[in-house]
Amino acid sequence: MLSAKELLQVEDFLTAEQSCVKTLNHFANELSDSQAKQMLQQMAQKNQQNFQTISRHLNAGQNLQ
Repeated sequence: MLSAKELLQVEDFLTAEQSCVKTLNHFANELSDSQAKQMLQQMAQKNQQNFQTISRHLNAGQNLQ
């Protein structure tokens, strides 16, 4: 079970992950270089996967309590 402080830290991390996804997608859409665009899109996808994985684990933990 996470302490209140740990939960706040995880929530901050999730907020940062979502911010990274938005920022990476924004810059990917601004680029004309297809290689750079693809790299930023892949990075955004990885951050989104991280967000979803951690969210699933948090939700699963809440269901167990």
